[in-house]
Amino acid sequence: MSNIKLENLEINGFHLYQDKDNFNFGIDAILLANFVLKEFSGLKMAHYQNELKKNMKNIQSIKICDLCSGSLPIPFIIYAKSTNPKPQIDAFEIDKDQVTLSNKSIFWNKENVGLAKNIDKDINVYNEDIKNIYLDKNKYKSLYEHYDIVTVNPPYNKKGSGLINLNDKVIAARHEISITFDDICKVANLILKSNKKFYVINQTNRFTEVAETLKKYSFEIKKAAFIHPYAYKPSNLFLVEAVKNGKSGIKILPPIIIYEKTNIYTKSILEIYGK
Repeated sequence: MSNIKLENLEINGFHLYQDKDNFNFGIDAILLANFVLKEFSGLKMAHYQNELKKNMKNIQSIKICDLCSGSLPIPFIIYAKSTNPKPQIDAFEIDKDQVTLSNKSIFWNKENVGLAKNIDKDINVYNEDIKNIYLDKNKYKSLYEHYDIVTVNPPYNKKGSGLINLNDKVIAARHEISITFDDICKVANLILKSNKKFYVINQTNRFTEVAETLKKYSFEIKKAAFIHPYAYKPSNLFLVEAVKNGKSGIKILPPIIIYEKTNIYTKSILEIYGK
């Protein structure tokens, strides 16, 4: 890790370390995080009202788990944009170097960002193959049916498909070498509470497969949004909100258009970036 850069997220002073020689997060992670955040306020309100009805003195934070977390872009964006009380976020990442960077980011923000004084308590990173969540039930039983939200920006390409990068870590991030989408859904089903939400981004050419795999593990897609590089181009990515043990019925949201013209973001994307 010789080419480490501290990137300004331009969200309330939060920064994130990136290894420029390896896989770096892109607009897909940003879109997924903001897709979650669009639902987050309403979810928080409902959650807190339920807690108050139980006459609990201490209102608990919403619990989020981010799978295949990389250097924590999704947890950081959600956390940086969330109001108090902040969510409790667990992140799972198999790559040791990415976890090292993630913890470096956590402690930099704790020391330098006013809104991040408790970030080391609120965000916890596991250096772990997520398959172990179902393979080692004794170790991870406490996480079963534990989370209110699960998120994943998974490897998009099946093993042996897509353009191959010579960097092994980039290959692992983009291809299903160490994990498949089936594995991810199996884990999400175990750790998510019933009737709670699973947020996914993936390539549009895998939409049917993703929908079938989600249904296999008792998820129903409730919302979907298709992402287009330009208004006149076919969709290349999609976002879904799926509910564990949810009722059938899907709402197709307006398309998300990235560019108005070459290298010029649309107004909606600029709003996501806060510009």
